[in-house]
Amino acid sequence: MKLTPIFSAISLVIGIASISACSDSSNSKSLQGSIFKGPVDNALIQISDAEGNILGSSTSSNGRFEIDDTTLPAGAIFIRSQNGSYTDEATGTTVNQPNNGLMTVFSATELRTLINNNTPINMTPETTLMAQLVEAMMESGDDAATAIAAAQQLINEQIIGSTNPAGIGEDAILTRGDLSTAIPANEGEALARNRAISYSYQAKNMNLKPEQIFELIEKQVADLEDGTLDGRDANNLALKIIAQDGTEIDLSTVDLKAEFGLARSQLMSNTINRLMAGELSDAERAELAQMGFDTSFMDQNNEANQQAAATTEVNLQATNLPAFKNLPVLADEDNNPTDAQATYTLTATPNVNVTIEAPGTSWDTTMLRYNGFELPPVIRANRGDTMTLNLVNNLDAGNETTIHWHGFKIPGDQDGGPDFPVAAGDSKTYQFAMLQPAASLWFHPHPDMKTGEQVYRGLAGVYILDDDINKQLIADKNLPANEFDIPVLVQDRRFADEINGTKELLYMDKPMDADGMLGDDILVNGVKLPKLDVETRQYRFRIYNTSNARTYDFALHDGSNFTVIGTDGGLLATPVVTNHIMLGAAERAEIVIDFSQYSVGEKVMLISRPFNGSPMMAMNGFNMDGMNMGAMGGSMGDMQNMQNMNTANDMDMGYTLLNGNRVDIM
Repeated sequence: MKLTPIFSAISLVIGIASISACSDSSNSKSLQGSIFKGPVDNALIQISDAEGNILGSSTSSNGRFEIDDTTLPAGAIFIRSQNGSYTDEATGTTVNQPNNGLMTVFSATELRTLINNNTPINMTPETTLMAQLVEAMMESGDDAATAIAAAQQLINEQIIGSTNPAGIGEDAILTRGDLSTAIPANEGEALARNRAISYSYQAKNMNLKPEQIFELIEKQVADLEDGTLDGRDANNLALKIIAQDGTEIDLSTVDLKAEFGLARSQLMSNTINRLMAGELSDAERAELAQMGFDTSFMDQNNEANQQAAATTEVNLQATNLPAFKNLPVLADEDNNPTDAQATYTLTATPNVNVTIEAPGTSWDTTMLRYNGFELPPVIRANRGDTMTLNLVNNLDAGNETTIHWHGFKIPGDQDGGPDFPVAAGDSKTYQFAMLQPAASLWFHPHPDMKTGEQVYRGLAGVYILDDDINKQLIADKNLPANEFDIPVLVQDRRFADEINGTKELLYMDKPMDADGMLGDDILVNGVKLPKLDVETRQYRFRIYNTSNARTYDFALHDGSNFTVIGTDGGLLATPVVTNHIMLGAAERAEIVIDFSQYSVGEKVMLISRPFNGSPMMAMNGFNMDGMNMGAMGGSMGDMQNMQNMNTANDMDMGYTLLNGNRVDIM
């Protein structure tokens, strides 16, 4: 007979039966296992043969079940579940399992061996997918053992392979093992839990109801019948599923494996976030350890973040903070601000002596700058302006440079990429019209293999584009303007020890720098931890993350809300009220802070909140709850490498401030 396909779901940590030892001389054995989806309570568990004949049954309790020994006919033996309920991990809602729920399958020979050896089995979404594939393969003539092996290989290759968020360990379908214990027995069981739970996050990401996990598995079965997970069935017809808002999802347009990998990373992110917040139980920490994650490393980070929070309170009371510096604004060289023509010259200058102000101290350093300024310059322009921008390369011999107009919608040959270098001693004129909405843009060099270094050493500038919409908002007093509209460049830098009042600016002097240059000092418009005196009114801050690799999660130290009015592309259609915003390297955001919520004399600190990151470039892939959903450039394997070097103490990473550590900004 044709067996009805079983869908499936996922869950946090659930259980398998605790096994009481059975005497080898006893003829009375039992099948023991868990239904790993929640756990599922009060589910009917049945053993059946390939024809659907019921061989034994039981009821799950706390996800555990035990079925008395029974005669097993040759061939495939299915263990099925129906009904019962569980808690969906991604949404926290209670889900009633359908009549055809989680299941698994074994050959009679294998299952008999497991029963005799008191080895528990498990039912998870992946075993359900396997069992349904086996049903289809056996209908096509395969024997049980062949079908089971083929189904497992398909799942490992098409769904599981390369989605491991830990980046290490053997990540493959698991059909046996006690998944009910507080701490998994091994890495395989820990990874199996991660895979099972991740189905909930995948369903949520796809805008499916939690119970549609079972339907999603059914679609994957039909998808894999031709051996490829491509969203199409064996007849090459696109498979479709209806989202919870009624829209139809064409699965042939969805990379289901990538979606599963993203879901697994989200689950890991949530777990690491809870670890950072000190919310993980000892058992959960041990489970992370089973997956190869050194929680002692994160403990060190947590301690550093706690110390940083205490430092904030000290800094709020400090009387020696340096003053905030406004960036210099360049003047239009044609001296006619109304002709919609603008001309500027930017001279890349080496060996500019820059004084870095810091709390209670200052030092000199040598940097690259435009036009010899101590700080990056600002160009202000209007939509519709025709720009003439002259680059003069006065850098030392052999140092090509360009100006890349970051965020501009202009012709490619004017964009200053590495294909159009300007040699030392030469010049170039860029000309283009500004035909895009108001936005906080910026410019920096983009020569081949030298972009990061030239930006780090100081070649960068702000470009603020205005338009009629922005001007009307200002005229209507809906946006702050003039001295209340402030560009804020946030950069991390690393300096050598001071010698006679001078600190050398260091670049790529540590082994880990190849994965993304991080500095230990956070500079705001060239100042370390500046103080800005504000009025009790609204201010518009254009925040630029001009760091090479560091990500920031900007927030006010007291958790107060602010309003995000714009991002890289310009003003948002609707302002967003939030209490933090994450910006990766080169990203921008315009925020409005209303200081009327504070009393005169009160102080508030702009900080970067702690999050799980690493020294690697754009390593914010695990933080999925921030406003920035990009920059998925890292992996848990990267994090593991960093941990190993730190805990083994066999390499000087050189980072006193890791990516993701809490830090005061201004």
